[in-house]
Amino acid sequence: MENNYKNLTIVIVLYDSDKLVLQSFEKLKNFQIIVVDNGKNDLILDKIKKYPNILKILSKNKNLGYARAINFAYENILTDFFLVINPDLVISEESIINLINVLKNNNDCAIAAPITTPDKDYYGIFPEKGKGVKRNQNEIKLCKILENSKIEGECCVDVAKGCALLINSSYFKKINMFNEKYFLFWEEIDFCRKVRKNKLSVIVTPKSEAHHAQESSSKKNLLTFSIRTYHHELSPLIYFGSKKLSKIIIWRLLKYIFRTFSYLLILNFKKSFSNFLKFLATFNYFIGIYG
Repeated sequence: MENNYKNLTIVIVLYDSDKLVLQSFEKLKNFQIIVVDNGKNDLILDKIKKYPNILKILSKNKNLGYARAINFAYENILTDFFLVINPDLVISEESIINLINVLKNNNDCAIAAPITTPDKDYYGIFPEKGKGVKRNQNEIKLCKILENSKIEGECCVDVAKGCALLINSSYFKKINMFNEKYFLFWEEIDFCRKVRKNKLSVIVTPKSEAHHAQESSSKKNLLTFSIRTYHHELSPLIYFGSKKLSKIIIWRLLKYIFRTFSYLLILNFKKSFSNFLKFLATFNYFIGIYG
């Protein structure tokens, strides 16, 4: 392993992973990697263990969720930088080195991220600046510029997409790591918000590019669908986390239970089940803050 790479650890979290993830490991043979096994990966782990650059395979014999899994991996990181990537993402060595240079050249940079293709949302603005939130005219204009602009050089942004984040290890600890209330989704948005509150920067660079085969790392089955649907609904409620949302929450509960039974009546079981999961997530959040 080259000296240039020794100050970097790559972290990959696996859950019920498909063989597609091996493409990512093939591109990372010159980097030390920590794998967090969140469960149901036995066949893939047997293949991954053959790679000599696998530093550790960590497991607590259960699905920790994404945020907690990254924090668990961080306890075993000794390098100045670590790269969190989704297992369905392929990134070149050159792109990784460019990300490292961004952090080295910008002392206040906590996160460096690549452009990810074919994603169009590899960076963005904080959701509180977006739809459904009252904004003044200057904020509206800025949002439109950010949402439609093409990055031509290094650019400071509110949020970089969580599928590929190079993180300064010391800053990660300083701002208390990922919030473990997030089991899946929105943990990177919350983390970026903490980064900005600490007057640190998030930089996206077009000199680094990665291909993201979104939602292809885990096998598609009922359990995976349930986990994703449930937490896709729950995580934004945690993020905004205000009791002022009580009227909105009650309206959402009524909406989801109505849709659950409506779709059931026309025998659309997938949409009925999906809306039931959304109802359940919203109900559990409601009970959590008022129970």
